[in-house]
Amino acid sequence: MFSGTTIVADTGHLIDPGRLGAVICVLGLIFCLMGCQPRVSTLPPPPPPLPAPPAPLPRVVRPTFYVTTKQLSLRTCPGLDCPKTSTLELNAEVEKMGESEKWTQIKVKRDGTIGYVSSRYLSPHPVEVAKAAKKKPKKVKHRKAPQPPEPAGEEGEGPLEQGPSPPIPRVM
Repeated sequence: MFSGTTIVADTGHLIDPGRLGAVICVLGLIFCLMGCQPRVSTLPPPPPPLPAPPAPLPRVVRPTFYVTTKQLSLRTCPGLDCPKTSTLELNAEVEKMGESEKWTQIKVKRDGTIGYVSSRYLSPHPVEVAKAAKKKPKKVKHRKAPQPPEPAGEEGEGPLEQGPSPPIPRVM
């Protein structure tokens, strides 16, 4: 194809036309081998995967108790000499957190207040309050007082007509 001509390469060197095919073959081999080489990435490696979040702690289940008296003092520590924090009403729901002799540490469900109460005023069941029934006044039967007998008419007049006699009251 290129017989007797000289080709100038990019580098400015002259290439012998007889060796042009060998040069192309070598260049093709170099490009081919470069394609087989692993590519060097300029990106940083991906971050390691995040560790799995820890399993949630099991929820502590505390027993529920109810106040068995109309007013119960919630105290800062176990004992009658400890200051009062608040007052709990009848059937107030509380969670038992601990116990110290005759005192129970509780958490009030209504507002989350923590304190101590006397253990004897707590029950695992609510107290049933008897409903105050309205008392209906008894009907009083009014008894008629016996009437004195009517005086007899004057003599000479005809017989008196008498109506039914009044009932006699019974004493029980």
